[in-house]
Parts: sequence; structure tokens; C-alpha cells
Amino acid sequence: MDGHLRDRFEQATAGDPGAPPGELALAAIAEGGRIRRRRHRLAAAGVAAGLVLAAGGLTAANLPWGAADRTATPPATIAAAMVPVSAPSCSQSPVEDHATDLAVFLATEATDRQRDAVAAAVRDDARVDVVVFESREDAYQRFAALWADSPDFVAAIDADDLPESFRLRLTGPEHDAALRARFAAMPGVAQILGHRCPKDAPVGGLQ
Repeated sequence: MDGHLRDRFEQATAGDPGAPPGELALAAIAEGGRIRRRRHRLAAAGVAAGLVLAAGGLTAANLPWGAADRTATPPATIAAAMVPVSAPSCSQSPVEDHATDLAVFLATEATDRQRDAVAAAVRDDARVDVVVFESREDAYQRFAALWADSPDFVAAIDADDLPESFRLRLTGPEHDAALRARFAAMPGVAQILGHRCPKDAPVGGLQ
């Protein structure tokens, strides 16, 4: 019996000296098990949140704006602000291959030189048909529009919290894998999301 369970056992026996010790021990063990399971659940949730916030320097911008339910006020966290929303006419979940559109997110700490290098790479690659750059200010305006029904949440996030990104339309989905590999290897790139979209969808596959 570990220290915590022993304490529980002693408390139980002190409060009811007439109860059989065996039953009290079992009760203490069961209570200890419930506490440990609750701690494990909380620890797992904390680890998951930490991974979300740490992923790729995007401070969770790496997660696929809009997968969350925008009808409820979300927790005022950068993680929630950074969940990208797929355009209605595109695949609603990111795809791992044969994407028609890519969203290349920069790390929030990316330097101007790194951003300029990525810009040159995406604009000079013949496999990229259309490029749209989204600044932090543009990202904030998009975020504010998506969460317009949660003004307190919007007020809790600054433009500097959001990443810059390049939204790409490829000349063909057969170029997806090669382009992802090229851009993912560049300094300053935090994550790349791919979507399959019709030609009239927003470039990059995100709202």
C-alpha cells in the first residue's frame, strides 16, 4: 500500500473504528485508483494541449481554423484561434496526398529572410499555378470574421499571435508530394496542409 492509500486507510479507520479493516482497505484502494485515473486523464489532456501549442512553432496554428464548433465561446487560447477552416467546396479534412491546394504556414518566429526565401521558392516553382500570401494582419482579419460571434475571444488574440502563410494552387495534384517535401525542408516553415478543391475554391483550400 503506497503512502497515499495508507493515509486514506488510516483516515477511514479513524472515522469508523467498528468497520472491518478489510473493507476499509478495499475502499481506500478503490478511491486511490479513481484519483490516479483522474490524474492520468488530466495529465494526458495537458500533454495533448502542450503538443498542440508547441507543434512546429505555429503555436497550434498547425491545427486544421474551423474544425471547432464556433457556436460556442471557445477558450481564449492561441491554440483555438489557430484552427484553420476548410473552404466549403474543398475536402473538409486535410489530405496527405494528391492535394490540389496547399497552405504553407510559417513559424511565428520565422525571420524576414526566411519568409522571403519561401516566397521566392513558391513563386518561382512552375508546379505552382497561383500564390496568395496571408500576412499576420490578414490572418487576424480572417480569424476575427470567423469568430465574430465570440468578441471576447477575438479580443484575447493579437495579430502577432497568428502565423503568416502562403496559399498555393498547384498545376496538378501529382506535384503535391514533391512540393511538400521541398517547402517543408525550408527554414521557417512550420507546417503544410493540403486540400482537394475545385478551381473556383479559395486558393489554399481554406476560408
